[in-house]
Amino acid sequence: MSGNRKKAAMYAAAAGCMWGTIGLFVNVVSGYGIRSLELTVSRMVIAAAILGICFLIRGRNLFRVRAGDLIWLGVAGILCLLFFNVSYGIAIERSSMSAAAVLLYTSPVFVTLIAVPVLKEKLSSRKLVAVLLAITGCAFVSGIMSGKVTFPADAFLWGMGAALGYAMYSIVAGVLLKRYHPLTVLFYAFLTAAAAGCFLADMKHMVYSISQYPQLGVVLVVSACVCNIFSYLSYNTALKYMEAGRVSVIASIEPAVASFLGVAVLGESMDFYGASGVICILGAIVVLNR
Repeated sequence: MSGNRKKAAMYAAAAGCMWGTIGLFVNVVSGYGIRSLELTVSRMVIAAAILGICFLIRGRNLFRVRAGDLIWLGVAGILCLLFFNVSYGIAIERSSMSAAAVLLYTSPVFVTLIAVPVLKEKLSSRKLVAVLLAITGCAFVSGIMSGKVTFPADAFLWGMGAALGYAMYSIVAGVLLKRYHPLTVLFYAFLTAAAAGCFLADMKHMVYSISQYPQLGVVLVVSACVCNIFSYLSYNTALKYMEAGRVSVIASIEPAVASFLGVAVLGESMDFYGASGVICILGAIVVLNR
């Protein structure tokens, strides 16, 4: 494996690890009566603001994009990031976090198949094996294999919508990253997603909650940096140097990390199926990076 591919694999894994902490932040903010949609949109607003300020101070050239590409940047933000997050949140509300997670992580299938005609990626047997291992691992980690998880019809549709939105971000961003810096793509994706998301979330309630509990604002800023800026920057950087299908599989380490954090931080338990799932996910990463 070349140096760039090794770095890309590390960036993809880092993104998955950072996304694995989302559950911890959700656990904290839920104590303040904040819904997942409000948290998602707030993270995007804060992330866009932080990146915009950084661009003004250090590199205004990062704002520059072709007028024609604004539509695709909006697609990446609204129809991919926002749609994926909203769909995922609804899937969780109508089923469970475990059920939604296993549906979301069918996304490597979409990414791998769509990337063949759109990004001209090759569909190798190794990649197919890795995708199968990753999805199996996510199913084990979620609890579906032990019969603990069920899928109501509407939750299934929203979960698959989340998977498709996540997959399409990998594809659209993969195209845009051939022209722009990863931070530029991130800024406009967050900006458009935040603008549209403000019409869906109760941001007045969020502002009121922050005014009552200033510590909540600190949690939101940290969450935006870890779960949005640093994680998506790592993911975008990986997409710049590695096939989208490979990146999506490696990033599927997220539920394994979330499970470990649940055990270590929240005192949750991990059964045989959960441990087997973690091994499958790690196996998928090993297969891709041999």
